[in-house]
Amino acid sequence: MEEIFDKNEALANIRTKFENQGDFDFMKPEELSAALTKLIAIDSAYMQDLGDEPYDEDVIYDRLFAAANETLPQYKTYLMRLVDDYMDFMEQYLVEAGIIEWE
Repeated sequence: MEEIFDKNEALANIRTKFENQGDFDFMKPEELSAALTKLIAIDSAYMQDLGDEPYDEDVIYDRLFAAANETLPQYKTYLMRLVDDYMDFMEQYLVEAGIIEWE
């Protein structure tokens, strides 16, 4: 199946949004990149598996939160916010790239 979006482009875009926001500056850049890479892979696989079904934010949030806990357990207190911000930034990226549209 064809990729929904360029994962490297999404990673660069979302990482820049996190850096500009500045709320996760306490993380090492490589930790944030590793977490975002994992989240993007999980999100992308979920989108590809959907077919014509609607995107369920609750389902993907649970998957992303579990992955964040595996990748960055030392930041457990901040991971809900990290996943929330990731989902917002991914949505912004998809809209900016013209991959999704809101009516």
